[in-house]
Amino acid sequence: MIAKDFIQQGYPLYKVLPLCGLSKSSYYFLPFGGKRGRKASTHTLSKEGILYSNEYVLERIKWLLNQEFVDYGYNKVTDWLRDSEGLVINQKKVYRLMKEARLLSNRIRRDKRGKRIAQDLLPNPSVPFECLQTDIKYIYIHGQHRNALLITVLDVFSRGVLGYRLEWSITKHQVIDLMKEVLHHYQMPEKVSLRTDNGSQFEAGLFREYLKEMSVDHEFTHVATPQENCYIESFHSIVESAVCAKYEFENLAEAKDAFNRFMNFYNQERLHGSLDNLSPNQFLEGKKYTQKLRTLPSQQPLVTNSNF
Repeated sequence: MIAKDFIQQGYPLYKVLPLCGLSKSSYYFLPFGGKRGRKASTHTLSKEGILYSNEYVLERIKWLLNQEFVDYGYNKVTDWLRDSEGLVINQKKVYRLMKEARLLSNRIRRDKRGKRIAQDLLPNPSVPFECLQTDIKYIYIHGQHRNALLITVLDVFSRGVLGYRLEWSITKHQVIDLMKEVLHHYQMPEKVSLRTDNGSQFEAGLFREYLKEMSVDHEFTHVATPQENCYIESFHSIVESAVCAKYEFENLAEAKDAFNRFMNFYNQERLHGSLDNLSPNQFLEGKKYTQKLRTLPSQQPLVTNSNF
């Protein structure tokens, strides 16, 4: 660098830099070799004033990401380091550490160009359990080379899982039994709505009669508009990355065991971006609601009620 050569020969800085077309800030923040800009920090300060090396921080990040069902990106990892580890650290540094260690998720991004999100048609609940959504997702059981079906009832307000079933098939009777379990366990507000797509189990007269009897307003989405059921669709995306992408199930019993652990982790611990990085249960606790999301029991064989 020409400016460096002249300065080393004793010429004053204030004369050399204008001749070379450089400002002081450009000169001081251009290192001679290596990456441009300031050197990256090598330590992180804790709230107690203790300095921790980048190696230590990276080990804590790896520990977190190795926990079952944790599929966090650098934003959630940053919040965890701040809240749980007591570190004073920003997202930029966490991103750098995770990128250098190849810990960033290479997620497939959907092309949203030209798509209209029907926000006017989305529910806007003011209290828990006022608006529910449910849908069915295929879960592949590798050991038996076939799909099982996962049905989940989600509370839009807290994003919490109120109940679920994982079976080889889902009938209208099983959907009724699942709703019975949810409505029996939780004290529902005066007005409750359930949004579903147009699946045969949900269109069945038996199911619709049951919801009418329980004073639950049943809403159908428009055909081919999953965005109107976006909360349960988003949940299915989490299921795909946190469970399906990590496990190959030998049988249905093994899958049920894993999903029971996941559902309780999701309700009690998993950071949720739309809830200020709180879990659904932590969100309800912060809002001072007396009802909390229960610990979901291990699935038992379904008993179909023949009265419906």
